[in-house]
Amino acid sequence: MREVRVGIIGAGMISHRHMLIYSNIERHAAQLGFKAKVVACAEINPDRLKKWGEQYGFEEKDLYTDFRKMLERDDIDVIDVCVHNNLHTPISIAAMKAGFDVYCEKPAAASYHDAKLMIDCAEKLGRKFHVQISSLMTPQTRVARDMIARGDLGTPYFVNLEMITRRRRPGYDLPQFTTDFYSKRMAGHGPSIDLGVYVIGQILHILGMPELQSVNGFAKRGVDIDERLVTNPDGFGVEDICHGFAKFENGLGFHYLTTSAANYKDYSMTYILGSKGGLEIIAADTVGGKLARREGVRPFFGEPELKFYGDLNGRNVEIDLKCDENGNVEQRLDPSMLMYNDNQVMFLAYWLGILDEESRYNTPEIAAQQLLFTDGIFLSQELGRAVTVDEIKAMSPALFLTEQQIGSELVKFDISF
Repeated sequence: MREVRVGIIGAGMISHRHMLIYSNIERHAAQLGFKAKVVACAEINPDRLKKWGEQYGFEEKDLYTDFRKMLERDDIDVIDVCVHNNLHTPISIAAMKAGFDVYCEKPAAASYHDAKLMIDCAEKLGRKFHVQISSLMTPQTRVARDMIARGDLGTPYFVNLEMITRRRRPGYDLPQFTTDFYSKRMAGHGPSIDLGVYVIGQILHILGMPELQSVNGFAKRGVDIDERLVTNPDGFGVEDICHGFAKFENGLGFHYLTTSAANYKDYSMTYILGSKGGLEIIAADTVGGKLARREGVRPFFGEPELKFYGDLNGRNVEIDLKCDENGNVEQRLDPSMLMYNDNQVMFLAYWLGILDEESRYNTPEIAAQQLLFTDGIFLSQELGRAVTVDEIKAMSPALFLTEQQIGSELVKFDISF
């Protein structure tokens, strides 16, 4: 059985989710025909690296405080990038330049410009590149995409996507998360991209990747903070509300609203309206997928589900499509469907050649198109008007970090390729 050897860069919270998924992949190896083994980890914080190594039983020789040293190894097949947003671009490019294919945690980057750099690098160097977007890897998404492709909704003409939370600012209200989440320098933006890649990316994929035309947006930090709780030296620099309306070339309108802090109740409301029917998307996955959860644990809002509203034999109906129940049966009948039910499984299958460019989901492009939308919101806020897709592409900023302190050395990243 083929074993893919993985090197992880970054030993923070998200790396533990990835490690859990790799261990759960092991349980399905017989059905998949392959497995994965993490053989090395790089992390700039020596204490965090030591604890990580002890937790997973790694020898000191396989732990690196300088990721560049790990990239010199010739016994690693792929690199799994688990660092924060504005390090995704320089570190992923460094790994690709060192000869590795790359699996990258979401979001691809903090701007369309930075995501495009990674995509262009992979294309030029012939590397395989994949971005974690767990919301795509659910029966909910597949059923919705198939229904729209078949014409069950007629012509889709409007999407509403709202995710409102009262106090869920990572690193501030939720101290178990790193404070890098609210550092402008490290994160780039807040909930617009942190959760946006899941929910916007899912909608774009379901709709068959329509071409963006224009965006009108609003974004700011609206809720007061207590400076005594701000421990990151960069300060609190990201938005807590992001609101935009996009028009697409096929005539579709797309309304997006997300908050990480609001003086209102928590709620989410996502639906797609079509000329013959509509879909309600319930509890889109934003937690890494089923293999990212320990056995028996369910998401707080439940499994991702879907409801259809429309006409059935001349009667208005509301139908619960029971995506999770039917998806479980689907995977039991065809275990290979796990390749479409988990990000890391899809990437490993893609790397092994089981899936190709046509059969895998093009997650880097989906992630880039999400960033094109959210970049448009921030550009519209800055200019005080609606902006066209050409303006967004031309003015998308470079937000990636150009240097990082690694031990006693200030390392300047070379993103040329």
